[in-house]
Amino acid sequence: MSTISVALTAKEKLEHLAKNVDRAKAAVSDTIEDGKMAAERLLKRGRYAVEDSVEERIHQIRRKPLKAVAVAFTSGMVVGFLVSCLRKKARAGN
Repeated sequence: MSTISVALTAKEKLEHLAKNVDRAKAAVSDTIEDGKMAAERLLKRGRYAVEDSVEERIHQIRRKPLKAVAVAFTSGMVVGFLVSCLRKKARAGN
């Protein structure tokens, strides 16, 4: 094999390798773009779900205001009781 044919073979291999690298870069770029789009869609869906939930809660409060007050009062009492129990337990542990 002559020096010229070895040089051509190396050049061809280098060109082939460069093409493969370009293909790999394009594939990685496409995958990243797909992931970005999926994340954006998921974020939008989550935001819409939260907005719908808030609107539903507002509607329920307007329909049944006494029930809403009772639930809020009961929740506050439960949280207060739990905090009180935790404080007592923490003081007893010291």
